[in-house]
Amino acid sequence: MSVLNMKLRRDLRRRPAQLVAAVALVMLGVALFGASYDAYRNLDQGYQATFARYRFADLTLRGGDAAAIAADARTRPGVAAATARTVADVPLRMPDGDTLVGRVVGLPAGTQPAVNRVKVLRGGYPTAAAPAGVLAEKHIADHAHLRPGSAVSVWDGRAWRVVTVRGTASSPEYLWPASSRQDALPAPGSFGVLFVPEPLARQLAGTRAPNEVNVYYTAAGRDHAARLDAALTGAARAHGAASGETRADQPSNAALSQDIKGFSQLAVVFPLLFLAAAGVAVYVVLTRRVARDRVVIGTLRASGFRRRTVVAHYLATGLATGLAGSALGAAAGPPLAGTVTRLYGDAIGLPETTVSVRATTVLAGLAFGLVAGGLAALAPAVAAARVPPAEAMRGTVPAARGGGLLARLGGARLGRAVPAAGRLPAGTWLVLRGPTRQLRRTLYTMTGVILALVLILVSWGMLDSSQATVSRQFDRVQRQDAELTLARPGDGAALRAVSDAAGVRAAEPSARLPVTITAGGASYSTAVVGLPARTRMHRFLTPGGGERALPDRGALLGAALRDRLGLRAGDPVALRLPGGRSVTTTVAGFVDEPLGTYAYATLDQVAAWDPAARPGDVLVRFDPGADRAAVGRSLSSLPGVVAYTDAQALKKTMDDYMDLFYVFVAVMLGFGGLLAFTVLFATLSVNLAERGTELAALRASGVGRRRLARLVTAENLLVVAAGTVPGLVLGRLAAGAFLGAFDSDLMAFHTEVRPATFAWSALAVLAVAWLAQRPGLRGLARADLGALVRERSA
Repeated sequence: MSVLNMKLRRDLRRRPAQLVAAVALVMLGVALFGASYDAYRNLDQGYQATFARYRFADLTLRGGDAAAIAADARTRPGVAAATARTVADVPLRMPDGDTLVGRVVGLPAGTQPAVNRVKVLRGGYPTAAAPAGVLAEKHIADHAHLRPGSAVSVWDGRAWRVVTVRGTASSPEYLWPASSRQDALPAPGSFGVLFVPEPLARQLAGTRAPNEVNVYYTAAGRDHAARLDAALTGAARAHGAASGETRADQPSNAALSQDIKGFSQLAVVFPLLFLAAAGVAVYVVLTRRVARDRVVIGTLRASGFRRRTVVAHYLATGLATGLAGSALGAAAGPPLAGTVTRLYGDAIGLPETTVSVRATTVLAGLAFGLVAGGLAALAPAVAAARVPPAEAMRGTVPAARGGGLLARLGGARLGRAVPAAGRLPAGTWLVLRGPTRQLRRTLYTMTGVILALVLILVSWGMLDSSQATVSRQFDRVQRQDAELTLARPGDGAALRAVSDAAGVRAAEPSARLPVTITAGGASYSTAVVGLPARTRMHRFLTPGGGERALPDRGALLGAALRDRLGLRAGDPVALRLPGGRSVTTTVAGFVDEPLGTYAYATLDQVAAWDPAARPGDVLVRFDPGADRAAVGRSLSSLPGVVAYTDAQALKKTMDDYMDLFYVFVAVMLGFGGLLAFTVLFATLSVNLAERGTELAALRASGVGRRRLARLVTAENLLVVAAGTVPGLVLGRLAAGAFLGAFDSDLMAFHTEVRPATFAWSALAVLAVAWLAQRPGLRGLARADLGALVRERSA
């Protein structure tokens, strides 16, 4: 075995604790990378497999002559199949009496459609022999406890019709049960889908012909999807189609894509924090080792060892650390990824769950660890090779070069820079001088603090911002307690009955008009919500933080359309109505709302655009202290009311989801605490080792152990406290950047981190720093003073 190999093994055994901490950080970073990246790839692969097996539509065209649109689409190169079907949103009544606005989707009886097939999970597929037999989509079936034989009532526009559940099913269209892009987060039980035979779907929708076309592309057509989308949408409009929706814009797919995007970001951002912290630890440990080995290095160089040999020796320590950590992390990543994939797939009912161990991920994890360790070790290794042999063998250490304010505050210059410092007690001098005498060492420690705070604030900031988003939507924007659906739109008698009901403080009519907003060649499908001019049920918050009223003319648009369609206040826009007719209006302004991207106008304005768009909903606010459940039952039983939706149910659902965020935050806080402990343990223990002779001299001069421990603790906590300031700032910026990546027309986050979060984060890091220095202080207390005083220290 060569001399340097023996020295390497001895060095790894001599002070293993700091390197073990670095190995742990590399392991966590690589494991987190493998778990998040493979989960992201598994889910994406599972989605694509589901889309292919069940032929999820690449383009959906609504309105117009569906038969002609489908026939035209089938003739286009790149189109594998095109089918027409009937889809309608209608009130549903569950067996337990709960009512909701659901959706019926037509299927060919006895055979799967060529596009948008379903997977029967339980029971049987609808057949011509059972014209009233339907399939219940998984989410509503689970919530309402529907099973084969259950009876569900459907409002057909005139009366309730009873249909029988033949089975339950999942569909690529409703992996996430979103009714539209504007309602991507429905409360459980507030929306449900029934797959029904096509003749029954037309009867329930009150139409004689299908109203939707689903188009599925070939692989070659998908390579040119944008061009094919435009061609098919343009041709469909010639046949009266009102809107077209691509696969990417489909509500369920768009909502789940946001989660996939989050996984992909998690696979990069968080592992980098751990690898950067590991790099700091390796750098600090090796810098200390090079300083301690100056005499050895000088001897080796004088004995003929080349510089590159010395560089390779110290570089090997960093590479060994990175390899050990990355090997452990690469082994832990795939099982974690499989667990995450299965839990997520089961939660959303993903029919095809794929769990794979990817060699590329394992190799990438190993490479990340090696690169982190190698880069961290490179500078100390090069510094070792540059040590002058004669000077090193004499044991002298060149005076450190430096300047700037912090360097000038060290030593005797502190008194000149700060006149009052001369009157400070000796202990205070020691605490203040320590961080400035070794500025580089201080910066190492501060870097570890910053990395830990970034990780903590990103996770904790997500929780704070999510809670603020829920509060903004349901406490400031939406003011109603419930929303009712009328059997006959514009039914004045039903509206008066609701207003006069016990427990109702106020009631307002509301209309929804599906439209496609077009400007400058771009378009967006949404709904215009019509409200009374002086509505008390909805507040309109502007992007600048103010509030405004509904305009008499024109429409207020969701802020996401400002950039998506390139609009400004005062611009003209075209509204394509359900019948294919278009009207022109003006953008009166923009509203900043967390959930969905709607347009808003007065009821009179909506009626002017489409006289058939009569108010079909009633927004209700309850009396203070009213029994919500009792008032809800009373309103649901009123004549003319066919569906009741608790407007606060989604808020409760979001609050319940916060429990999952608490778990996520707890895990991330644990990771952040572990990151802080390991990097601070490595840096602070090296700091104590570097100052061993100085501290031993103080002990020998009569300074007691407890006093010395208090002074060292004060100095270390001072450095950590200095690192918390930039750490909190960068953590807040990182939280904003992370949440900003999730902003879309489906959901808009405002980054809001509570002051208490900053305070608790800083206190947590200080507490971790206090714990991280304890092993070093205990080692110092047990040290041989005579040996330390005799040792020539770096």
